[in-house]
Amino acid sequence: MGMFIVLEGIDGAGKSTQARLLAQWFEKRGYEVVLTKEPTDTPFGKLIRKLVLIGGKEGIIDGARISHEAEALLFAADRAEHVHKLIKPSLEQGKVVISDRYFYSSLAYQWARGLDLEWLVDLNRFAVRPDLVILLDLPVRESMNRINGRKIKTEFDKIAELQRRVRENYLKLAKRFEEIKIINALASLEDIHNDIVALVQHEILGEY
Repeated sequence: MGMFIVLEGIDGAGKSTQARLLAQWFEKRGYEVVLTKEPTDTPFGKLIRKLVLIGGKEGIIDGARISHEAEALLFAADRAEHVHKLIKPSLEQGKVVISDRYFYSSLAYQWARGLDLEWLVDLNRFAVRPDLVILLDLPVRESMNRINGRKIKTEFDKIAELQRRVRENYLKLAKRFEEIKIINALASLEDIHNDIVALVQHEILGEY
């Protein structure tokens, strides 16, 4: 079996950048790496991005056009495809799978939007548990500063109060799921990468 690593955190925490750096680190060590994300780049995932994340006239969350339960089911459906068509086969082939977001994002965000945590956990029970989840913890004020510099903003990016609830939820989830390890996302890019590598070496590879 391969290794499954997930990066989580509120918007602007640097997940995509650190996922890419970690993939490069593994590749330099001779591992075959699958770098992925949620929502996925599958037709299903792209539909979710169009309907849910971009907002505007095509978005269906802005203005509460769908229920939060329906939103959660959409994300879970995309995740089911992700798990069965990419994550599981890649792990069975001995590859390193690194995902920018996973079901912990659904738990943190949709719990913050008022859904029952236990229902969300049950909904995602099919999902393969990662070997390591790296939570890049970032204060909301810094998150908003980083987000405001982006040209494109998702609905989630615009709401500081939601980000505060999501950050609190991530920290609560870290106490529930032992695979979640917290890293300070205020550090420099290089220091964060080095901290992630140290975690991988200690938690997965058994290197000290």
